[in-house]
Amino acid sequence: MHLSQACNDHPRVVDNSPRLRPPEGGWAAWYLRDEDDVGEGTEQGITVRTLLSALRELARERGWARTLVAGDQFFAWVEHEPLVRISPDVYLLDDPPAQPYPGMWRTWLPGQAAPRFAVEVVSEDWAKDYVHAPRKYEQLGTRELVVFDPEAGRRRGRVALQLFRRDPDGALVRLAAGDAPVHSRELDAWLVVQREPGGARLRIARDPAGRELVPTTEERALALEAQLRAQAQLREQASAVLQAREATIQARDATIDELRATVAALNATLQAREST
Repeated sequence: MHLSQACNDHPRVVDNSPRLRPPEGGWAAWYLRDEDDVGEGTEQGITVRTLLSALRELARERGWARTLVAGDQFFAWVEHEPLVRISPDVYLLDDPPAQPYPGMWRTWLPGQAAPRFAVEVVSEDWAKDYVHAPRKYEQLGTRELVVFDPEAGRRRGRVALQLFRRDPDGALVRLAAGDAPVHSRELDAWLVVQREPGGARLRIARDPAGRELVPTTEERALALEAQLRAQAQLREQASAVLQAREATIQARDATIDELRATVAALNATLQAREST
C-alpha cells in the first residue's frame, strides 16, 4: 500500500495521551529486561548508524537545536510497571532535560516525554517488531513510527517498510506497508528503501524517488572533501592558464624588444649612410 500525499493532510492529533491497557496475559507479557534487549545484527547495526547520522545532519540543517537524535535507550510509560518498556533503534525527542540524560526515560516523570518519532529495525525476533512494537508505541505516546525490515525481500509474509501515524482520535494506525517510499510528517522528508548487493537499506530523502538523499555525516564530509579537491584543481588550472599567458606576453615583449632593436640598428645605418 503506497502512502499518498493525501495522508499528509490529516489534522494534527489533539489527544496523544497514552491509553494504558495491558496486553493479553497482563503487563508481564511486555516486560523487557536488560538481558532481553539483545545486541543488534550487522545489517541492523549498519542501518541504525546510517539513519542516526543522516538524522543528525537533517536536524542540523533544520535547526532542531532542541531535539535529541538518539537510539537504543529504554522508554517506560507505566509507573507501577517499569519493566514495561521499549528501546527504539532511532528516535527524536523534543526538549529533553539537561544532561546528563537518564539511563532510562520514564515518561511519568516531569520533563521526560515520549519520542515524537521512532524507528524499529526488525531483528531476528521479528514478531515483536511487527506485533508488539506498534501497540507499545501507541501507549507510549509516539506520534509516528517506522518499522523497517531489511529481510523482507528474503522472507515470505514480511514487508520492507511500514509507517504508523496517529489518527484524529489518537490511535496509532498503519498508513503504509510495502516497498514504496513513504512521507514522514515528523521529518517532513521521505523514507525510501534502497536495494543494494549487501541487502536493503533505509534512507532519508528529500524527494520520493530518493535521488536527493540526506547525507550521513561521513557522506557530507566526503562530498565537501571532493568539492574542495575540485576547487583546488580549478585553481591549479587557472594558475596554469595565467602562467601560460604570462609566458606568452613575455615572449611577445621579447619579440617587440628585438624588433625595436632591429629598427634602431637600421635607422643608425641609414643615418650613417646619409652623413657620408
